[in-house]
Amino acid sequence: MDGVFVAALLASVALNWAATLLSTMALEQADASLVSPLLTFNPAFTLLVAWLTLGEIPGIPQTLGVAVVLLGAYLLEVEEARTGLLTPLRVLLRRPGAVLAVGASALWGTTTVLEKVAIEHMGPPSGPAVALLGTFLMVLLLTPGAFRSSQEGLSVYQSRWQGLRAHPRAVALAVLIAGVAPLFGFTAIALGLVGYVTTLFKLSTVLTILWARWFLGEGRIRSRLLGAGVMIIGGILVAT
Repeated sequence: MDGVFVAALLASVALNWAATLLSTMALEQADASLVSPLLTFNPAFTLLVAWLTLGEIPGIPQTLGVAVVLLGAYLLEVEEARTGLLTPLRVLLRRPGAVLAVGASALWGTTTVLEKVAIEHMGPPSGPAVALLGTFLMVLLLTPGAFRSSQEGLSVYQSRWQGLRAHPRAVALAVLIAGVAPLFGFTAIALGLVGYVTTLFKLSTVLTILWARWFLGEGRIRSRLLGAGVMIIGGILVAT
């Protein structure tokens, strides 16, 4: 490990921490079926940053794919287009949760490149090792905010702890998924072009929309599935 590894790892952890907080705040203020597709913006940022820092030059299909992803974001609120062609964009920009989600996506688009740099500056290159170190440092950064000293915060966390204890199997499954997914993700980053790999990560957005409908009862399922579907097409183009 050299100095570049340390700098890239620390920078990626700091940006991941900020992006995690922004995405969580976005979920507090907007539907999960809206926030999740907007997080697919990060391939556009990743391709740009990877081009400038890693020399990964996107081709015509990849550039077209980014444009299709942006079109999909427009279609998320396409029902508003009946009052004006630009109304869907205005609606998105007026939703604080949507703006926060795009901000988180931009940060995550940069962190992927930094993680790729960190992997390349350790010998031998190891995605799981970077995942372990990055996750450990993330926990250290997130822990202080999770244990606020106010009485209101304490009562809220006591209530949530009781809820977690009531569903041990669900919690265990969530922890297992959260632990295994980064190993797959960082290994994919180590083996493939970072811009393409990041795009493939976001194909899960359709499942998120469906789960938000089934478990949370969120509406506008058709327009958001349409937008997410177009984003997936864009993701396929980027990954070609």
